[in-house]
Amino acid sequence: MNYIIKPAASLFVAAAITVAALSFVYNKTYELIEKQKYKAQEQAMKELLPKANGFKEIQAEFTGSIKAVYEGYYETDRLDNRIMVGYILKLAPEGYSGEIEFLAGVSIEDKEITGIRILRHTETPGLGALAVKKDFYSQFSGRDLSPLKVSKTYPGRDEIQAITSATITSRAITNAVNEAIEWCLAAERQSAHEEDKKEENADLLFDEVEL
Repeated sequence: MNYIIKPAASLFVAAAITVAALSFVYNKTYELIEKQKYKAQEQAMKELLPKANGFKEIQAEFTGSIKAVYEGYYETDRLDNRIMVGYILKLAPEGYSGEIEFLAGVSIEDKEITGIRILRHTETPGLGALAVKKDFYSQFSGRDLSPLKVSKTYPGRDEIQAITSATITSRAITNAVNEAIEWCLAAERQSAHEEDKKEENADLLFDEVEL
């Protein structure tokens, strides 16, 4: 019986050690990958909103292609004095081969799209994968906050020229940017409404004090 138990026990110990080693390597590799992703995203956010020296994620539920929204602000030397400069939206529309994860920057001061940066994708090499090239993504920079369309030929004023033979990818990114524009405009309308309410309440309080 021992000649069966001993080899089996040895195999069990060897398997346990192998699993533990693989788990350790996986966890370390995963941590490194996540750190690299975070670093790449942080760098892209700074490029898209260069006036901001800090970002704060908005805690809310989002729909469609919008996965997360960050407020970009400029923090002055004065205590708790933050000046809002714009938004960074993380978007993940469905492309030709899967989700295309990218960031879009919106300047509140200039009321324009500051640009986009592709983070991750699985689009076809030589076709949709060309979305990471400056020739394509630079078309979004400096656009006003109006809906954009995709053009297969020479683009007009509110159009983005599609990547050759990759219209699905081009349209997915453009439609997601339109979602970002719509969200930012709605957020600014809500913010303006809240400011008006504050002013109304302040006026009412002032009138009561005078009485």
